[in-house]
Amino acid sequence: MRMNRREFLRWSGTGIGFLLLPARLLARRRSTAQSHSSPSESNESPAAGRANLVVTALADPIRAKQVLAGRAAVDPVDGREKFWITNMNEHSGGELIAIDFESDTAEVFRWPAGQGSWCVLPLPRERLAISTYYDGKFLVFDMRRREFTHVVSFPGESYVWEMAIGSDGRVYGGTYPGAKLGCFDPETGEFEDCGSPVAGTENQYLRNVATAPGGDIICTFGSARQSVRVYRIASKRFELLVPDEPDFFAKPIVSLRGHLFVHHAERGLLAFRGPQLEPVERPPLPDCPVGSGWKGIARYSTEERVHLTAERQTWEWLPATGSLTLVTGLSLRGCRVLDATRDGRLLGIRGQDYFALPSGSPSLELRRIPAESAGRPFHFLTADPPGSPGPHRIWGGPSYGQTVASYEIGTGKVWNSGAVVDSSGEVYGAVSVGGKLYTASYSGADFAVYDPARPWDQWNNVNPRHIGSISDQHQCRPTGRMRLGPDGNLYSGWQADYGEYGGALVRLNPRTEEITVWRNPLGDEPVISLAIGGRFAYLGTDQTANGLPRREGKGQFGVWSLAEERVVFQQRMETMNAVRCIGAMRTRELAFFPEKDELHVFDGESLQFVDRIPAPVPDSPGWCEDVVLHPSGYLLYARGTFLVRVAPNLRTEILGPLEKPVNHMTFGPDGLLYFSSGTTLYSLRGL
Repeated sequence: MRMNRREFLRWSGTGIGFLLLPARLLARRRSTAQSHSSPSESNESPAAGRANLVVTALADPIRAKQVLAGRAAVDPVDGREKFWITNMNEHSGGELIAIDFESDTAEVFRWPAGQGSWCVLPLPRERLAISTYYDGKFLVFDMRRREFTHVVSFPGESYVWEMAIGSDGRVYGGTYPGAKLGCFDPETGEFEDCGSPVAGTENQYLRNVATAPGGDIICTFGSARQSVRVYRIASKRFELLVPDEPDFFAKPIVSLRGHLFVHHAERGLLAFRGPQLEPVERPPLPDCPVGSGWKGIARYSTEERVHLTAERQTWEWLPATGSLTLVTGLSLRGCRVLDATRDGRLLGIRGQDYFALPSGSPSLELRRIPAESAGRPFHFLTADPPGSPGPHRIWGGPSYGQTVASYEIGTGKVWNSGAVVDSSGEVYGAVSVGGKLYTASYSGADFAVYDPARPWDQWNNVNPRHIGSISDQHQCRPTGRMRLGPDGNLYSGWQADYGEYGGALVRLNPRTEEITVWRNPLGDEPVISLAIGGRFAYLGTDQTANGLPRREGKGQFGVWSLAEERVVFQQRMETMNAVRCIGAMRTRELAFFPEKDELHVFDGESLQFVDRIPAPVPDSPGWCEDVVLHPSGYLLYARGTFLVRVAPNLRTEILGPLEKPVNHMTFGPDGLLYFSSGTTLYSLRGL
């Protein structure tokens, strides 16, 4: 997972590019600043700079959850066993949700810090520990008192991943981007940075930790060079788990019944005995009744009840009696099993739903998580085109959750989907074509299609339907989003898989659903910006990668011929770390992108740069990632609270300031501009 792009305002960070505003407009900007009413009040407000620009707050439509962790624990308040899950909200803060799975009700507790979590860990004395991102903290929640008692920072780290309790009673956790181990005392909150044995390398992750037999901490490091190490609490030193194999790597890691169990990709399930972690020839487990042996042991297993996995099956082993029982053989694709109840039901999450699966059940019952979450910021914004089947909608989606949301023009009806594909992650790009919504998603490099006129049935791959994945092409994240070309095809720009530098340009034909991948069109750099003109696709790159540090070097601008299927122009931009926010016209074959106080202008007919338009705005805010083309032919950029309109004759007009900064924007089928600011969707009339 990429960690460095979660700001409240999603700007490109590449510079400025607007004309200077007249003094009278600046004076009006100072005198008209005021707060905006809530969306429910349907407040309309004229924008400064042009009397007929009217902004209307519509809704906070995105309510999707992103649940990555959960445990079963008895609620001391009422004595009922509940499912305690963590939910991400990058705007209002993370949430701890206590689901009573018997009554299908829930309570929500807002965190004092953090936006999301990968781990919730039961502690003695009716408490829970929660590790957070994007601020790298440990939280302690007292279930009886219904309050957070400690907030512990890990300085310099943005993620604290999994946690484990050491022999000293302290809680240990691994981090990103420093690949460090840290710990804190849950009684006092006192923190210690335990350091990293891979400091100074390209390894940025210490993601998995577990308590070893004897109470030391097992750690997995990656992703440039993976290894498994043991942190000896007494000596405060890291040791290799397998001293003769520094690159030995295995996961998941589970400590149980005096042994450490790990699963190796080639050797299968392995076991190490006692505090010294001596390898044993055969794991002390019952014989596996199916397939080629056990694949893993669930992290939620206990000394009394062990859950084993094999061939997509989950088995329950009771060591005291030797009983081995099949819990489920159901396909749980897209599901995350997080714990088991006292009576043996499997508790888990699938997108916006949870389940409590009884042993031997012939089917999986999914229930929507019974809690309303606060609004979330938009990760993308698009709209049904003019002439498409009604009702017309504005579409968006959040960072993580793998969902889409819609706002129905005219009625104001809001709808949030379940997961559009089985893989975890998020929708990066979406385009509405012929009444259907096509999506491109991280992290499985998936394409899907959804028809809003038909019933939702993702579980059976009916609607939305999975078109295909390009993960076999070593791609992961559609950083260049997805655009509709003049040939009716959908083009997307990609960043390579974890541990690799590179990217791709991809074409999806919505008529045949054929997917064509061109890897590394501008070399081993990701395609982070993409615009489609009349004949060409315009590409921008930088030096970032998934799970690797940013390389030294500048970004590129490139031109791809849609007809010839090849690069016809590329240039390293020696003064730019990244080429972002590319916009393209079709009435004239022109492309634009910003650098500091200017817009570069590229002529597709002559295949050369022809101009640089000076266009500064006050206070130099970042550029909105979206650049939208109006049917009449002009391009619209946004920067903070200002809009800049670029005509085909290169005449540039500044509009604004609006009362809210523009995060994402799109033109609707009714000709209005729709934009997001924070969690709210707005419309703008008068352009």
